[in-house]
Amino acid sequence: MTPLYAFNNRALVVAAGSIGVLFFAILFVYTGGAKSLPALFSGGATVGARSGTVYLSPEATAAAAAAAPQSTPPSEMHIANNGLVLLRGARVSSISGSALEVVVTFGGAPFTWEVETNAATAFETQSGEKGAQADIHVGDFVTITGMLAGVGTLSHVSATFIHE
Repeated sequence: MTPLYAFNNRALVVAAGSIGVLFFAILFVYTGGAKSLPALFSGGATVGARSGTVYLSPEATAAAAAAAPQSTPPSEMHIANNGLVLLRGARVSSISGSALEVVVTFGGAPFTWEVETNAATAFETQSGEKGAQADIHVGDFVTITGMLAGVGTLSHVSATFIHE
């Protein structure tokens, strides 16, 4: 006759193993591993023999780009006690000379800022290289740091740094 505790130990080992398999399956799906499997087996991809790199066909690349969600960067707006302003995820709505108008949106509520640039304003491209105001276009998302320059119908910031 098998003692009762031996059955409980076996059941415990089987339950722990099942929980472990379930945990790793959830982790695989959560990290996006399951999303990449259809592309590998759809016939639109080849794998490099030596490097293991996946090469997509033009059709598979276009389909992946169309299916990818268009994301907007997170929006942040900070004003320190000394007037230092940080705007992150601000969308450029207009450009007029050396001034930009940007909008930071929170839950559908737009906050519009007038951004003044000058010769001392530093510009940086998306790749981290030195840029210029000419690199910024309407619709771009930018990060701006500067000093609060005034408040009226639009809040004004004198920009010291703009990152595209």
